[in-house]
Amino acid sequence: TRVLCKWKDNNFYPAEVIQERQKPKPEYYVHYLPFNKRLDRWVDVREVRAMPAEGIPAPSSMVTRFHKRKREETNPAEHIEDPSNPELAQFEKDHEEATKVRNVDRVVFGRYEMQPWYYSPYLSNLLHIPTLYICEFCLKYMRSGATYKNHFKKCSLKRPPGKLIYRDSVSYGKVKSISVYELHGNEHKLYCQNFCLLAKLFLDHKTLYFYVSPFKFYVLTEDTGKTSRIVGYFSKELGNEEYNLACILILPPYQQKGYGRFLIALSYELSKREEKIGTPERPLSDMGRVCYKSYWNDTVLSLIRDEGNLTLKEISDETGIAFNDVLETLNSFNMVKYWKGQYMLNPNPKVIEEHFRKKEQRAKKAKLRPVKFNPKKLSYKKT
Repeated sequence: TRVLCKWKDNNFYPAEVIQERQKPKPEYYVHYLPFNKRLDRWVDVREVRAMPAEGIPAPSSMVTRFHKRKREETNPAEHIEDPSNPELAQFEKDHEEATKVRNVDRVVFGRYEMQPWYYSPYLSNLLHIPTLYICEFCLKYMRSGATYKNHFKKCSLKRPPGKLIYRDSVSYGKVKSISVYELHGNEHKLYCQNFCLLAKLFLDHKTLYFYVSPFKFYVLTEDTGKTSRIVGYFSKELGNEEYNLACILILPPYQQKGYGRFLIALSYELSKREEKIGTPERPLSDMGRVCYKSYWNDTVLSLIRDEGNLTLKEISDETGIAFNDVLETLNSFNMVKYWKGQYMLNPNPKVIEEHFRKKEQRAKKAKLRPVKFNPKKLSYKKT
């Protein structure tokens, strides 16, 4: 059912009613059509108005990110529904239907309380979980606050399991260093499964929760000396020659601090040490795409600024960024031309200078001091 629904700014926006409930009071679970699914929420019936017949958006205008995946890989700006695989399209449709309603209202995770963005199959026999308690060290989850407090006293894990492959000193209040631990899904199965369940609360299109054996997990932490608290992670499928990253998440309390770019840089550094070219699996989330685009822009333009006129293949080989991602990046700055059957770099020093000037201005205005990845601190060799 299409309706007009009040938003936090007191304006009414077109929305779709996903579900209704009567207890403790009549409410609708709505998806605001102009907004990302993570902003779906329960609203009082008094915040809903009937949609005028002429104001109903045409169904063909609503295209899911799943349906755009193949098209996005060649032209991210194009928005045309064209599922190339009927079986995949049906799977995605079923998945979307099953996960429409967010089932967890609130997550207690160590020092933080977080409001989930999406559905995650925690305690799948329950349709609604008011509060979910998750241990910030071992990632075990529970419904009772008393159980959570008892567990916290007994939990012996104060850092992620697995192999420490990166540590760099920082000075952010009580945080003394940041670290990365490498885990194999088949060796730390329960921990990695719990991490996938946690990630699903904030990633709409994550569909693998329990099949973790063929993946490596790289867990990023902030360290105080006594404990290492989880910031985020990315996963990588073993034996996959095309993709260097399957899934990436920075937990909400740690976003806007440069950690997403840090993990992206780490994934490319791992690829380079394995003598491979990498690209992330699609579809990217909206926030993931912004982060990757920023990384690609800065990395590619920085190399051109320092090295001068290069071929697109040389840029790809030097950065570890896949050829198509390099091409997309240069296209966005109108710095590539097609000549005699080949794509060629058409550098524009003024555009490059302006890009980095604006970037510096934004950083000063926001007073940002983002964490930076240091390849020299990475202890990793090709196996």
